[in-house]
Amino acid sequence: MTSFDEPQIVRLGALDWRFPAWRDAFYPADMPEEWQLTYFNTQFNCTFLKQAVWQQASAAERVQWYADTHDRFRFLLEADATHALPPELADKALLISRSDARIVWFSRDTPLKELAEKLSPETVGSVQYLISLDGNLEQLERVETLLEVMGLAT
Repeated sequence: MTSFDEPQIVRLGALDWRFPAWRDAFYPADMPEEWQLTYFNTQFNCTFLKQAVWQQASAAERVQWYADTHDRFRFLLEADATHALPPELADKALLISRSDARIVWFSRDTPLKELAEKLSPETVGSVQYLISLDGNLEQLERVETLLEVMGLAT
C-alpha cells in the first residue's frame, strides 16, 4: 500500500463533498453538481468517502474524480482488509478504517482546544487528516485557521 505520510502536515477535509447545505452557502448557486468536487478541491485537500459511496461509483466516475482534483488531494476510502484500492484512484487514494488513528473527526461542537491538543508536537506525526463530520462551514474555517497558526497547513 502506498504511504502518504507527511510529517508536520495535516490535511483538512470533510465526509464527502456533497453536503446539501453547501448549495448556495459554499458552492455558487449556478454551479453544476459535476463541478463541485473541482471547487471543493480548491479549498480542501482530502475527503473521506464511505465504503458504499466509493464502491457504488463507476470506474468512469472515479476517473473523473481523479481528473477533478490536484496532485496532492487525497481520497480516504473507508475499507477493511478485504478491499482493493480502485486503480483509477491509485496514487490519490488511501484505504482506511474509520477508526484509524491518523484521522481526527470533528463537528461544529468540537472545541478547538481539543483539536489543538490532538495536534500537539507529541501527536502530530500520527494525525494526518482532520475530517468534518457535519460539513459545518464556520467550524471548517476555524479549523483551517488553527492549522495555519500551528504551522500545520498544507
